Amino acid sequence: MSKSLPLVQLQLLHPLIAGLRSYGVDPDPVLESVGLTQTAVDQEGASVHVMVMHHLLENCAVAANDQTFCAKIGSQLDPTGWPMVRDAFQRATTLGDFLNIYVAQAHKYASSATSYVEVRGDMATFGETRKFKPLVEPAQNDGFMIALKMAMLGRVLGEIKEPERVLLVLSDPAVLPNALKRFQALRGNNMGCRVQFPSEWLLRPNSESGLETGFAEQGTAKQQDAFLISMRQLLGQQIGNGGLSANEAAELMHMSSRKLARMLSKLGTSVSKELSKAKIEHAKEVLLTTDRSVEDIAASLGYSDPSNFARAFSKVVRSTPSAFRDQFK
Repeated sequence: MSKSLPLVQLQLLHPLIAGLRSYGVDPDPVLESVGLTQTAVDQEGASVHVMVMHHLLENCAVAANDQTFCAKIGSQLDPTGWPMVRDAFQRATTLGDFLNIYVAQAHKYASSATSYVEVRGDMATFGETRKFKPLVEPAQNDGFMIALKMAMLGRVLGEIKEPERVLLVLSDPAVLPNALKRFQALRGNNMGCRVQFPSEWLLRPNSESGLETGFAEQGTAKQQDAFLISMRQLLGQQIGNGGLSANEAAELMHMSSRKLARMLSKLGTSVSKELSKAKIEHAKEVLLTTDRSVEDIAASLGYSDPSNFARAFSKVVRSTPSAFRDQFK
């Protein structure tokens, strides 16, 4: 058992806070329930004791009135949003490479658990072991981490066509949404969650190899991360009001269209890619949290033809808007 204080960086809370808002829940009272504020969460490098995090995640699910809340958020995340995951995607050529690079860096963001990859015969395990015994059942934390692990595996492997060969072990399988119920799930203990799969998959090529989300100079990485985060937040807030043009996106960032295009090009993305991503993320939130029709959602995003929206959505999510909504019910 480690004697070091088990800490988790508060920046990991950003997607959960956004998720609460998508459910129509004010995150401030939820944060205050464990003595936190939005200002503390936004402070770069700020950390909190992992027990505070566990309590907060459980409170998030209660506030959202959805026991699958944290796992749903983990499933919807683009895992490349975290530097340690993005770096692994860029450098790895196989799934085994990716997991080893990720595990080697995970300790920088949380000292409360030890991530690991283990191979025993024909089975491989990707998991984490807690460095302390939790005082409350970490159901929501496990749900979020299992969903995030599956999101990472899915990005590397592409579509997992043999779900019966994957086993999810966590403290309470009841927190898993329908999208993850095609995999086998078992109740484990409170000391960590894990994903087991055939060890032969470790040799499979990284489908994201060469992903262009890296930065040329590591010294400016934090500034560039902050710029993209800020831009994506602004786009997310405005995209559902009829969509946005490239010029309107530039105005939001107080830049000329040309300057914004140049900056995004250096970051391995573009205005059109960011606008498309914002539309899809907004659509996913609305589909999961409201009963609005697909036609209405399409119109709110600036699509004159709902079929164009459905095609754009399916290309990214690999599911029609209606099917996506149904799988999370």
